[in-house]
Amino acid sequence: MTVGGSRIDTRARIAIIGAGPAGLSTAWFLGKQGFHDVTVLEKLGRVGGLCKSVTIDGMSYDLGANYLTWAYTETLAIAREVGAKTYKEKPYTSIEIVRDAEGRDTARYRPLKEAVLFNPFTKEKVRVFAFMVAALKYLWLRFRLVRVIDRPDYLARIDVTSHPELCVSFKHWLRGNRLDALASLFEFPVTIMGYGQLRDIAAPYVLRYISLKTFFPMIAHNIPLLGPLFQLLLPWPRRFTLGFQRMWQQVSWRTNVRLNVNIQKITRDPDSLEAPIRITYQTLQQELNNLDTVEGCMDFDYLILACPLTPDVFEQLGLERTDAEAAMSDKILVNPYCMTTYWVEGMQMPQPIAPILPLPDRGTPWAVARQFQHEGNYFTQFYTRTDASECGRTLDKEAWDGIEANVKTEVRKLIGLLGGHPDETHSRWSTYDRFTYFQHVEPVEIGQGYYRKLEDLQGADRTFYVGGVTDFELVEPIVQHSKYLVEMHFVGRT
Repeated sequence: MTVGGSRIDTRARIAIIGAGPAGLSTAWFLGKQGFHDVTVLEKLGRVGGLCKSVTIDGMSYDLGANYLTWAYTETLAIAREVGAKTYKEKPYTSIEIVRDAEGRDTARYRPLKEAVLFNPFTKEKVRVFAFMVAALKYLWLRFRLVRVIDRPDYLARIDVTSHPELCVSFKHWLRGNRLDALASLFEFPVTIMGYGQLRDIAAPYVLRYISLKTFFPMIAHNIPLLGPLFQLLLPWPRRFTLGFQRMWQQVSWRTNVRLNVNIQKITRDPDSLEAPIRITYQTLQQELNNLDTVEGCMDFDYLILACPLTPDVFEQLGLERTDAEAAMSDKILVNPYCMTTYWVEGMQMPQPIAPILPLPDRGTPWAVARQFQHEGNYFTQFYTRTDASECGRTLDKEAWDGIEANVKTEVRKLIGLLGGHPDETHSRWSTYDRFTYFQHVEPVEIGQGYYRKLEDLQGADRTFYVGGVTDFELVEPIVQHSKYLVEMHFVGRT
């Protein structure tokens, strides 16, 4: 079925489920390769997936994905083409919470470079010299892994036969390479940002995340005397001026996206010439002031799942899993993670974002962000890993309501410690979003070839898979993998 040199006919009807970074970037790259009968179906009334942005007083805030690093080559290439602008974010600070002799908590701001000079495994301080030596060693070790980790299909190439040293937790990898001195530094982008404890997360995930282009600016800005120079030469991290979600919205304007589509059933009949993929759905249809729910059916030649691949999502889509898909999806774990926001008066932050180090217990805020404080905007964001099970899918509404109440209580407690008080007189200054975050598997599954088996599934039953579970739940690796999928499986480029 080849036309114009492509492995798959460029006239093929392609359905993509999910209008997050995975779905939209896949549609984008398919369009670049001449595939124009591509339809993206999204259940929400917005695009962006885990990229969610709000605008307050003309200023945009990211409640999901936020930062861009030097490593975001493919994402920035798309952004330049659609005209999405970025700006340089200011440096970080950190928060330390200390309990006095009478059991009362106090909080103080301190430089991030002071906070990371702490070994969370041994609970001891780290000397600056030992930290810098470890940082240089990490750069060297990561450089040696470039040909392995920086490939878009890297996970499919890692197992206990090819790379046993990588089929371990990141804590194990750090300790095995005598890099404990960097543990607190890694806790900020990894644990605090929702990817799990260093003792749990598989080493390849973190090594993919903290590439050379990401790690070097992290340490270069704090090098004595040379730090200010590196700030000018390496203006990272950055943010999208209008928010990450709005960048994807600009992408969606150049693709065929249908919002508010509630899929009832997906039927696969790979041998059918007329309808290999049939999708029945309900959607909202508005005519002036009239809003109706209408039903429909669409036929496609290929299906791309750019949504979570957990068992509950297959059930919601009315898509019967094959035995191979069940074996794959049953092993996926997620981290329940939430963002809580308040308009906070009386609290001044020295920098726009502050992780809390040493890391407090799960269920309490792990980071605080406040952009545009210098412009009088006190919209404040609190990052919290919920105190829930790893799967996060077995709890009922009452249990989740209780978790939300506890998270908000802990957030208000931290606000008080920082000398502020939340203004809840208007609903727009208070939000709570819970994300089913970071689809991943345990190190032992990587060692047993989980991702090689997942790659072998690509194209079976005319179905393909992109998104967080196929690479790493970070925008740039997702986009790179989407491009790889299109070039490898649709175009046939090796």
